[in-house]
Amino acid sequence: MPEGPSILLLKNQLQPFVGKTVKQAGGYGPMPTDWINGRKLKEIQTHGKHLYFIFTNGVVQLHLGLFGEVLINERKKVNRKFFLEFAKGEINGYVVTVKKIETVGELFDPRTDILSTDFDVAYVKSLISRKPEKDIAGLLMDQQIFSGAGNKIRVEALYRAGVHPLSKAGKIPPKVLTKLIAAVRNYAKIFYKNLEKTGTNKDFKAYQQEHDPQGNEITMKYLSKEKRKVYFSERKQKLYT
Repeated sequence: MPEGPSILLLKNQLQPFVGKTVKQAGGYGPMPTDWINGRKLKEIQTHGKHLYFIFTNGVVQLHLGLFGEVLINERKKVNRKFFLEFAKGEINGYVVTVKKIETVGELFDPRTDILSTDFDVAYVKSLISRKPEKDIAGLLMDQQIFSGAGNKIRVEALYRAGVHPLSKAGKIPPKVLTKLIAAVRNYAKIFYKNLEKTGTNKDFKAYQQEHDPQGNEITMKYLSKEKRKVYFSERKQKLYT
């Protein structure tokens, strides 16, 4: 599943369409699209893993899910789930989820968006403090707390902060928790810069690795509840319980 940095990069790549009028909108998804035809695309926003196309008469919320893809001025041989065609160029979504909402104003809180300049460490800490018995690995994937974080960001942030993924949130010392939150933000920015520069991110010290850069063995554990794998160093990452 694409993580926040990939969505932010997509938003920036779509900026040439802002201010342009939609000639034809459509797709085989259940959301009606007639209301978009002839309307000017005012703005594109992101929050976490969601992309928002903002028009004067409504907003399209788009989520890529596990296998979704958005192509610019390019089509596949399969039907488009959602598309916007302009006088010059088009945006084509495949295996995406879209729905119309009235406004983005109250939909999300920028204080939890890991790539937002309005991210609020104290606020995020307060959200974590409400779930002291939860494993920190699970909370790092909670989009209400760390909007935009996915498994790659989680694994790398935990490794770089020296925190074991099965640590109980309430047992992590405040200074260590601050370090972990900073690691989430810092790695998200590294992730984005790598995508922007090369189109991919391969800066991994623990994710899908057998050993870390110092030669320490990396352990893989399957988390059955969320059906994802985490990678960590028993030697480098402390378990707080």
